[in-house]
Amino acid sequence: MDKVFTLTAGRMVRIIIVVAALLLTAVRGWGKDNFVMSGRLDGVDKDVLLIEYISFEPDRKMVRKRVPVRDGYFEFSASLKNAWLARIRLKSVPEKDNKGFSIFLVPDETLVLRGDLRREQELYKVKVGGSEYYEDLAKVREFVRPFQEELAAAVMEYNDGLASGGDRVALLRGRQKSEQQINDRYRAVREAYVMSHPESEAAYSLVQLDDRWGIAAIENLEPEVRGGRFGCKIAQDLKVMQLMSLQRMAAKNRPAALLAQGRQMPPFRLRKPEGGTFPSDSLIGKYTVIDFWGSWCIWCIRGIPRMKKCHERYADRLNIVSIACSDTEEGWRSALKKNRMLWTQVISDDRTVEAAYNVKAYPTKVVIDPDGVVLRSFSGEGEDFYDYLEELLGD
Repeated sequence: MDKVFTLTAGRMVRIIIVVAALLLTAVRGWGKDNFVMSGRLDGVDKDVLLIEYISFEPDRKMVRKRVPVRDGYFEFSASLKNAWLARIRLKSVPEKDNKGFSIFLVPDETLVLRGDLRREQELYKVKVGGSEYYEDLAKVREFVRPFQEELAAAVMEYNDGLASGGDRVALLRGRQKSEQQINDRYRAVREAYVMSHPESEAAYSLVQLDDRWGIAAIENLEPEVRGGRFGCKIAQDLKVMQLMSLQRMAAKNRPAALLAQGRQMPPFRLRKPEGGTFPSDSLIGKYTVIDFWGSWCIWCIRGIPRMKKCHERYADRLNIVSIACSDTEEGWRSALKKNRMLWTQVISDDRTVEAAYNVKAYPTKVVIDPDGVVLRSFSGEGEDFYDYLEELLGD
């Protein structure tokens, strides 16, 4: 009997996407582009794919690309010397609801994405495939997906609790406890996998900026991986973690922290630019962010646009008090005028308040509940602070 080979519609689509991507690679191989990404997105007719990554070729710069999506299909190509971690999202989905799908863009590779980039239940339902690196990466992603599903479930439980009228602060503390337990197990599994696969570029995708194990994991990588197309990103990560390690060692020699989660906020009365003083006891009754910054601090200045958005969005529920630290009168007033920071502004003249709040880096943001109890502190300018405000105060 003759053997008959049949193709399902889904299988045919996958074959067409892969063949098209490989053809694009071959054609563009004659030109300058050495990376190709294409795919089919579910539930999308016409949209724009936003791609962002930081490149150091040769200087540090943010690269932003807009790729049209038609009938769910898209294609993108680039000329890369090194692999960079990119964030990919759909323009039609508000950024507050979609932080982006993260994946490395790797020179001399072809990436094929299939699935849903709209992120249902805190997880992206996206299949990764293409050339050899991305096939290896797909296996790594599948290996750690159970932990991502656990973390997503913790978020869903929190959201369901809010929808049922539960206490926001109590629910948030419960979620943080669950996430800590999950992340402890997740970290141990990531560390074991990376340490046992020193030859794998794909395994490097599991390394996070955690000096407690990340430095050892990077140093354990084969020289071909550390010195290859991921070398520039690895060097950047290693530099950051080495600095984190030095700061951690220095912290061991400092006195115990004066401020901790669950403590009552230390009181203060500080000078305002228009004259007079501002007392901290006037903050009781609303959530509060105390923002320790300085006009001399580059990352503080870069974070001002995001703080403006927070002020506008949460004005009815949130106090923001920015405390200028180690600043000159002229520098402070000039920065306020230039950046139009329209929330409460004060200056610390003697560093007493910084010591009371155990401020060791800038910016530092401390979140206080309406009763004046410390909920959480954030050191540095990062997404974790804004994500936390969204969870605490978001609609």
